[in-house]
Amino acid sequence: MSMPLGVSVNSHQSASQVEHIADRFSAAAKRYQEHNCLQRLSGASLLQGFAATGAILDIGAGPGTDFADRAVGDNIKVYALDIALGMLQQLQATFPRHQCVCGNAEQLPFADGSIDSIYSNLALQWCQDFSAATSEMARVLKAGGEAHLSIVAEGSLAQLSHLGLRVNGFQSLESLKAAFDTSDWQLFDVQLVPMTVYFHDLKTLLYSIKGVGASVQSYVQTENSSDADTHSSKLRGRRDWLSLLQRAERLREAQGLPLTYQIAQFRVRRQGCSV
Repeated sequence: MSMPLGVSVNSHQSASQVEHIADRFSAAAKRYQEHNCLQRLSGASLLQGFAATGAILDIGAGPGTDFADRAVGDNIKVYALDIALGMLQQLQATFPRHQCVCGNAEQLPFADGSIDSIYSNLALQWCQDFSAATSEMARVLKAGGEAHLSIVAEGSLAQLSHLGLRVNGFQSLESLKAAFDTSDWQLFDVQLVPMTVYFHDLKTLLYSIKGVGASVQSYVQTENSSDADTHSSKLRGRRDWLSLLQRAERLREAQGLPLTYQIAQFRVRRQGCSV
């Protein structure tokens, strides 16, 4: 079961696909807090430069974010957007003043120029068309408003490659940057930030990657497998699993088994003068 981050689903996906994803993530919502180490680490970093003011849109809100310590003024209003109703139900119990909205990043259900600032922590890597999401953010954001975004990027999960595991990739920082139309956006702070999380065992580590939109594609049975074998070999039973465990233990550090993500952190401003 994938652990949700508050996903953004491609607007071109069929209604049945979207419903399936939302149902799956909703069912996992109650166990989310067991697997969100990376989300908390990235969120703490992203919030450091975020000033919460006016109408805030939290895209892929997941279990919710507390913006109280970042508030500027007393009249902030948080719109928590997520595709999974189960996530929104969990969020509402924790943050009753947040207004929950079921929707996705590529078709935002908000009026033009209605949002003062946007926050999104580790959700937008789910987009099939990230440029559609940046266009939608530009549409709903007021002139001069800022968007602060953390996105899982290319180069993540290097340890899995060392183990002979193949995972689906993420977009490069340059590809993500190219999705911001410079007539709409000023990119004033863009960084690629490595973040490492640690796990007690390999099973927990592998389970955690689903929450950021990654999954293992295939397994290498031995360290000496040829390239051809690499693409066809699968984890066939206990023997293969024990071999994988042995390789993983060679990576263990004092804190546990490491898994490093490359997090693209964007702080961007909507072009134009605020009124």
